[in-house]
Amino acid sequence: MIVLMPFLISLSGILLDYWTTTIGLNMGFVETHPEYHPLKALAIFWSAITILTATLPKTKIWRLSVNFLATLPYLGAINNILVILGVFPGLQI
Repeated sequence: MIVLMPFLISLSGILLDYWTTTIGLNMGFVETHPEYHPLKALAIFWSAITILTATLPKTKIWRLSVNFLATLPYLGAINNILVILGVFPGLQI
């Protein structure tokens, strides 16, 4: 189960990011990354997690660092929530 944890963490973060992105798009906001797709994000994160899990030593500190990497998709969801709530204006293009 420990090996699967970073994959599950990143999957749930990407799904949450996609869900909040969809809500924002339905409210009239625009996606600033024209190539954004959750499957691309999933492929990128799972590739990085796979490479790091296979190459890093099997110590607790390295497992924690891989789990930290897996939490990064939540930043996109947090950003989306702040934009939807009007707390953060989003990127000005």
